[in-house]
Amino acid sequence: MRPHREANLDFGSLLKQFRARAGLSQQMLADRSLISVQAISALERGYRKVPYRETVDRLAEALALDERQKSLLELSARKARGIRALQRTSWVHNNLPQHLTPLVGREGVLRDIAQLLGGVRCVSIVGPGGVGKTRASIAVGERVLDRFPAGACFVDLAPLAECSAEQAIGAALGLQEARARPMLATICTYLAEKQLLLLLDNCEHIVGEVRRIAGSLTRECPRIAILATSREPLQIPAEHVYRIPPLDVPPSMKLTPEEALSYGAVALFAERVSSADARYELQLADVEPVVEICRTLDGLPLAIELAAARATALTPSEICARLNRVFTVLQSGGTGVSRHETMRAVIDWSYALLSTQARLLFERLSIFSAGFTLEAATSVCADGDLLPDDVFDVLTSLIAQSLVMTEFARRASRYRLLEVTRQYAFERLETRGERHSAAERHLVACLDLAVRLDRDWYTAEETAWFQNAEADLDNYRAALRWAVLQGNDVDRGCRLAAALARVWYSLSPSEGRRWTAAALEREQTISDEVRVPLLIANAELSAALGEYAASLRSAERALALRAACGDVHVARALQAAGSAHSALGEFDKGEGMLREALEIARALGNARLEALVLGDLGTARSRAGDVEGARGLYAQALSLYLELQLERPAASIAGNLAEVQFAAGDAAAALQRAHEALLGHERTNNRRSAANDLGNMAAYSVALDRFDEARSYASQALAIAREVKATVLTLYILQHLAAAGALQPKTARSHERAAMLLGYVDRQLAALSAQREYTERQEYQRTLTVLQGRFGREGAKLMARGADWDEPKAVTTALEL
Repeated sequence: MRPHREANLDFGSLLKQFRARAGLSQQMLADRSLISVQAISALERGYRKVPYRETVDRLAEALALDERQKSLLELSARKARGIRALQRTSWVHNNLPQHLTPLVGREGVLRDIAQLLGGVRCVSIVGPGGVGKTRASIAVGERVLDRFPAGACFVDLAPLAECSAEQAIGAALGLQEARARPMLATICTYLAEKQLLLLLDNCEHIVGEVRRIAGSLTRECPRIAILATSREPLQIPAEHVYRIPPLDVPPSMKLTPEEALSYGAVALFAERVSSADARYELQLADVEPVVEICRTLDGLPLAIELAAARATALTPSEICARLNRVFTVLQSGGTGVSRHETMRAVIDWSYALLSTQARLLFERLSIFSAGFTLEAATSVCADGDLLPDDVFDVLTSLIAQSLVMTEFARRASRYRLLEVTRQYAFERLETRGERHSAAERHLVACLDLAVRLDRDWYTAEETAWFQNAEADLDNYRAALRWAVLQGNDVDRGCRLAAALARVWYSLSPSEGRRWTAAALEREQTISDEVRVPLLIANAELSAALGEYAASLRSAERALALRAACGDVHVARALQAAGSAHSALGEFDKGEGMLREALEIARALGNARLEALVLGDLGTARSRAGDVEGARGLYAQALSLYLELQLERPAASIAGNLAEVQFAAGDAAAALQRAHEALLGHERTNNRRSAANDLGNMAAYSVALDRFDEARSYASQALAIAREVKATVLTLYILQHLAAAGALQPKTARSHERAAMLLGYVDRQLAALSAQREYTERQEYQRTLTVLQGRFGREGAKLMARGADWDEPKAVTTALEL
């Protein structure tokens, strides 16, 4: 087959052709390449379309391909990666929760709200608890998603306390707080040009804060729309209030089953019963009691679901009779029954039918502000009255009665109480006198989880680690509020604040530092054994925010207590202090402290700590301008991590080595080292870091004038960076594509488009208070020089035009350069 036809083959077809020419079976090729025969079969048949680069290298060596053949195989693999990258780049932000049951009887409501969203900036769905505000908002979001190119973002505000809504919205958008900049300002900048639907659920308990945030967003982000749910309006100028009605209830009981089912309330009751018993159909004899149930419950969806959950044990007539007894008592006062009272009464009724153990579990589960796992429920709720082995069966019974919801996660099921039922259960818990004991067990469980997360940072798969960390954030916040802010258990609260340092460092350093600072305000009641790790955590989080002087103060306070510390804490305090001195330009003092920390780590035989300090020493040397010294220290750290089989930090150090090699002027060696980092990050599913590696490989390829490779790396990096919502990294990658377009133009307009794209990157980086790092600065100056030579003063005007672009426009242009 002629070479130009081979170049058009997909990877699987080309691999199969080369294998046949070599006279090898799939098993023989597997043996030679040390790749499983299943993987080779999947590649040839197209089931696995995008091979790793290491896989391509092994296959080429096993097949004894010449340079031309190997280039063809690599080219087909890069094409596959480019296709996957383009597919991923079209990804739209959408974190709308998935529901396991259909939404019944709300077609008109959904249509009305969707129509409203077409003409106003903010719609608030207002109504009592249990009327279905959340389900309606999510369904509307799904319906109008195609109107919003930037997607939809759902934020559950129910678990939050005052002054934390900004952080919750920022986290849902994937934003990290910029140094010395309020989160709301970062959110407004991020959303300034995006056409996105923001769903704010359960606003009523922090309506003042949500009013302030929503007001700012509607003023400063002209293309977003807000869909809020609340028991009261937000009262902002852009708001349109939609008071959601209950489900339609038949005006008469003399109906056929078909006629009755045309009403939303009856349809919901029947659907929920049939979901538990597929044989169920609404019979003529049941129409009258079912209609009466729905009318008694005022068409409130949650109340109807709770009643329907009893249909596996009671007939509709029996359910109706029991409900009538409840409401006769309510109405005896001579006034009508409000919908709030209706909801309360039906939960009362459901609660009264629970077993003693089910009541205990239901009440104790209310202590969880976020969802929970079976393990956590058992840890917090089990005791002599509710044995650990009984928790699962009792939990299952609560799920069957619609009092607990199931959320299927990727690795483990999680559960939660709807907010209206959680509040009810929490009141019961307080009445029983168990609030303090439940909160104490909840704190202990949170501390245990936090310690495990900190321990697993080096070894856990990144995606799983972040999912586990984020899933319980609201539980950690609730535990810290109870223990630290309310002073119920300051000792354990301070331990929790310190143990969560890694979590906050990765997700929200500013919030983490607020918690460590709050804990330190109460340090007079804690021992030095607790104080020292808290001070170290505060130092590390301050450093993450770029506040190195504050970091140094905390680290030095910890060192002043070294007599009360273990050697590991002394080393960590020295490490924090030394890194802070180095960042402040005090290189000799900083290196001296880091060297002392290194000696302690080696004396302890703590190889992991030794590797960590070596990495910080490498960074200190790099800051001091000693590229060769940094390279040697990073190499030592890398060797230790590989010896310890800690692939994630090893990959990160390999990435650092690549950067210092590039700074030393060896872009080819940097590219090879970044490729090693990428393989490590791909093997540990560290997608954010893999995107960073690919972005650096694009920059190194630009420096080597290998522009097609740069485009391939950058397109892959862009897809992943947008998927994981790495905002600054996305901007760096767009710059790499602008550089490739300017330095090797593909069309007559490439220079013009590259200039506008660079203008977009400049504006967005400035808005985020983000600075280019060395690699990006070098590339930027080279690109800017070319564009200024091409356009002169007109170049600045082109960049100003690009500064007004939105992200979809920038991404589309970048991928065309």
